[in-house]
Amino acid sequence: MADEMIQQDNEDRENQDSTAPLKLGKLHYAWIVAATGSVAMFCGLGLGRFAFGMLLPSMSSSLGLNYTQSGILGFTNLIGYLVAVLLSPFILPRFGTRATATGSLLLIAVSMFGMAFTTSFPILCALYVLTGIGSGGVVLPMMSVMSHWFFPSHRGLALGLVMAGPGFGIILSGFVVPKLLPISNLLSWQTGWLIFAVINIVVACLTFTLIRNHPDDVSQNPFGRAPTLPIKNKKKLERSNIKLLVHLGIIFAIYGATYMVYVTFIVTSMVGAYQLSEATAGGVWAWIGLLSVFSGMLFGWISDHIGRRLGLALAFVFLAIAYLLVGLTDWHSGLYLSIILFGLVVWSVPVIMAASAGDYFGPEAAASALAALTFAFSGGQALGPVAAGYLAEITGDFSISYMVSGIAAFVALGLALLLRPQKSA
Repeated sequence: MADEMIQQDNEDRENQDSTAPLKLGKLHYAWIVAATGSVAMFCGLGLGRFAFGMLLPSMSSSLGLNYTQSGILGFTNLIGYLVAVLLSPFILPRFGTRATATGSLLLIAVSMFGMAFTTSFPILCALYVLTGIGSGGVVLPMMSVMSHWFFPSHRGLALGLVMAGPGFGIILSGFVVPKLLPISNLLSWQTGWLIFAVINIVVACLTFTLIRNHPDDVSQNPFGRAPTLPIKNKKKLERSNIKLLVHLGIIFAIYGATYMVYVTFIVTSMVGAYQLSEATAGGVWAWIGLLSVFSGMLFGWISDHIGRRLGLALAFVFLAIAYLLVGLTDWHSGLYLSIILFGLVVWSVPVIMAASAGDYFGPEAAASALAALTFAFSGGQALGPVAAGYLAEITGDFSISYMVSGIAAFVALGLALLLRPQKSA
């Protein structure tokens, strides 16, 4: 499976089309690809995944969902995401980033249209699986293609720009969802899914227009400083790299489980344990989105300068503190500080992991490495909300889940420090 996926570079070149790209002065086309990737991620993750946290209280109230059912609904999305990761080695090399991401955005739109017109829990679960497949079909191509468009000197920053997109999705959902009203026979949360579906269609058209699979498609070289050391041109993952891949995968899985608990249930905690109104909780949620816009770029830039290993370690310090603040206290000041810290660091780990895939394994094998890492990440995401929902049923709130997340983040910090530093380019 990995052998097929690493052929993305060559296959992508075969998938070139005759459509001339837009020319914007002297701006390197790599930045157009990165900016378009950010907009696609706004839909793929921002609306496809993280808007769920804002819609969940309203959905739970109208459908009578308990904590376990809420966790199961979130779990179905992550199952879909995992399916996308498994399918990507077959689809991405054949169709390329441009077609794969466009089709995935349209799949998200179709699933959201479906959710806008049903109140059946089983049907919602099935449709949210499709949303998850679409999300995965946007994220992996958009992250892995940056290894082709950028040299390591600017790869972290570019990936940070791509990961700024979901932050805008969080901002939009934080301000829009609390103001949604029923339309005709649709409930307020169904109206939300309908609006998000239309946005996905528009962005799918934009993605097809602007994304290119490889710099060769527009007769350019990757952006940044060419490495002084030879670039790894291995077209598949070698056995000698498996230990490193597993090491990174464990770190990524811990991040996936802990951050997903936070983004899925923090709004529920704000409305419940902290007794904030839904509108106030939406405003606080929007602050996560606003801060997260800069999160990926900040830590991408930091990791470009101090290395991926130390960048990861620093990120997990902030994550651990953010989790423990809401796990150990019920103070509003602790909640707000947690929100600030989490928002500043939320996209740091995915950005650094995507950059690490290119740095440690080379541009040609980056997609294969990132697929394997994303598989571990998805597993963590799938298990986290279900376990947290189960613990909440027993204890009555999510404090224990947040505390466990904080401890796990410290474990990931230790694992990050055990990574070998990558050779400087």
